[in-house]
Amino acid sequence: MKAIHLYGDSIFDNYAYVAEGNAVTDHMTECLPKAITHELYAIDGDTTSDTIQVLNRTKGTFGAGMGAVLSVGGNDALQAAHVLLKPVTTVAEALTELQSIADTFRVSYGAVLQRLCELYERSNIRICTVYDRIPIETIGLDRSAMTALALFNNIITEAATLYNVKLIDLRVVCADLDSYSTISPIEPSNKGGRRIVEAIKKSYAI
Repeated sequence: MKAIHLYGDSIFDNYAYVAEGNAVTDHMTECLPKAITHELYAIDGDTTSDTIQVLNRTKGTFGAGMGAVLSVGGNDALQAAHVLLKPVTTVAEALTELQSIADTFRVSYGAVLQRLCELYERSNIRICTVYDRIPIETIGLDRSAMTALALFNNIITEAATLYNVKLIDLRVVCADLDSYSTISPIEPSNKGGRRIVEAIKKSYAI
């Protein structure tokens, strides 16, 4: 592996939510062998629609030994959270609303992954689930949000098989509460960022 490129949202671009020197990219610098470089293309707040724009600005393709790690979908889920508060008369009606959101995400996430596959060798692409152990009560959501998030993660895990790329399950990697920032509980803390980087290393057998 020559280089690893990080795409997506604040799971990777978490400078604003940790003390200096504790961001995910700082851990990448510290943990990766010096011969392996890394680039941050993830942007805090980005959704799948934003990420596809980032990827579409890339010209040409990346050759052998160039890796890409994608962590996106959390902001798509947050944007859809209003549906959880929408009054419905039946469970079926609620499920129909959620399925419509899931269908939209499947298309947009698929577009991102398809573009990644055009730029990188599939064997060097990694995609991440959206972690779900966030102390969500602190941001005004209830546990139903985690139930809805399962729909997004189902699409991501399905995509790993459809596109023949490897999955990094952040639900497992960031299972402990100390994985989340005290500044913003939906972002990785110093420890969470370190765990994410260690999972990336393990996935690439570095």
